[in-house]
Amino acid sequence: MKHMRSIVTFAAIAVPGVLVATTSFLTPLTPGTLDRSPEQVRMPTADTRVICPGPLLTDEEAEGTDAEFVDDSNVSTRAVSASAPISAADGSVSAARLQVADLGGSANFDNPSSDGFVSGDDPIDKTKLITGFARPGAPALTTGVETVEGTSGDLTGLATLTCGSAASNFLILAGSGGTGSNSQLLLSNPGDVPVQAEVTLMTPSGQRGEPTEVSIKAGKQRAIRLAGLAAGAEALAVDVKVDGGVVAGSLQETVLDGLTPKGIDLATSGADSASQQVVTGLDGKDARLRVANPGDDLAEVSLKAYGPDGEINIPRSSMTVVAHGVAEAELGDLEATSVVLDSNQSIQASAFIGQDGEKGSADFGSINATDTLADSQIMALPRTGTGKLYLSPGQGQVQVRGMRDDGSLTQPQSIDLNPTGTTEFSPAEVSPDAVRAIVISGENASGSQSDGVHASYVVTTDSGISTVQPAPAPAGVAYRDIRLG
Repeated sequence: MKHMRSIVTFAAIAVPGVLVATTSFLTPLTPGTLDRSPEQVRMPTADTRVICPGPLLTDEEAEGTDAEFVDDSNVSTRAVSASAPISAADGSVSAARLQVADLGGSANFDNPSSDGFVSGDDPIDKTKLITGFARPGAPALTTGVETVEGTSGDLTGLATLTCGSAASNFLILAGSGGTGSNSQLLLSNPGDVPVQAEVTLMTPSGQRGEPTEVSIKAGKQRAIRLAGLAAGAEALAVDVKVDGGVVAGSLQETVLDGLTPKGIDLATSGADSASQQVVTGLDGKDARLRVANPGDDLAEVSLKAYGPDGEINIPRSSMTVVAHGVAEAELGDLEATSVVLDSNQSIQASAFIGQDGEKGSADFGSINATDTLADSQIMALPRTGTGKLYLSPGQGQVQVRGMRDDGSLTQPQSIDLNPTGTTEFSPAEVSPDAVRAIVISGENASGSQSDGVHASYVVTTDSGISTVQPAPAPAGVAYRDIRLG
């Protein structure tokens, strides 16, 4: 039988001002084979669609509850969407067309392809679908961020969320079935047909009960209150599997200690299961780490923490997690810290940080373990409070460009990474004008204490604390050269 060898050249995508290398893998042909000219094939690009869950739901709005709850909180819910310019295979540069619509409903606005676009801080009262429409040869570098801010009442606090894409299988490490916690899983179906989801709760003692079957209508969001499924479990991980479609999942949690508000939070899924997880941006009070073990065997996990000046001691250097269960480690008050987790099993991780409020109130924010920074990613920023970007230990530089109100990009600024500690960076440093989103490139960076460099953004206000992470890099390359011999 004759042997056939393919030689593939990937033409990478780039943001203007960000140098992105084109890598070629040209293996010599076996002697005697026919050397043919490369055939250039355009790779398909897909639209980017993310879902913002909308305002916080109270008990009576969740499936299967009948609480007599009246809330007098002063709460605002807002969303910012952004589309950054990206290079296409034909050499043109522009930002993708960006549309924001009610889930299952009509469009609120539809901005055409442009030099760059950032929306206003738009109040929302429904679940929103944000779509970036890819151009030929160029994926859509788009994202959205939702901000929920409560300044009085039971829902005092701050919750921000990088709006997430739909998937057929995901795990969210957040929520609780403990006293005072109102945790609700929000499942949104962006498709045209109903889907069936299977929800499994993981607790410190392992999987809680049989999976719960949930049907979500086309273009609708459904809420499931978790206390009824895992009452008394202080820490949860929610495993969602979808049959015949995809859904976007998020989890809201509001906490009361008697009549005292203890915070609000929105969370979604983070990095996929792997033997190593990295959580960065632990900058607050009462930090704690949550680890889920989706496997069938006990997971042994080691922990190392890196502050701004290097490796630091934390109360726990290891933890064990039962099969199909979760575990938490209390880490105390931390400043600009990254935690690297290594395990003998594939695990997933998240963390929580807190902030004290007035008259005994408090707030908390969840931080997902993230994927390694890619060549081009975008992060919309909440238009409230003050915030910092945190980068895990690494070598080389991460490049950042800011997007202004008019959608224009600042000149690129390079951030030198600390190889033994966490790097802090304020987006305000890239421009005297307000920065509404940032475009990040990790192309010239590598991890020094972990596989790759990881990033999170932490925002604080008088009301609370919360975090957002970079939107996943858009899938697709412009062209692929295939040579057959």
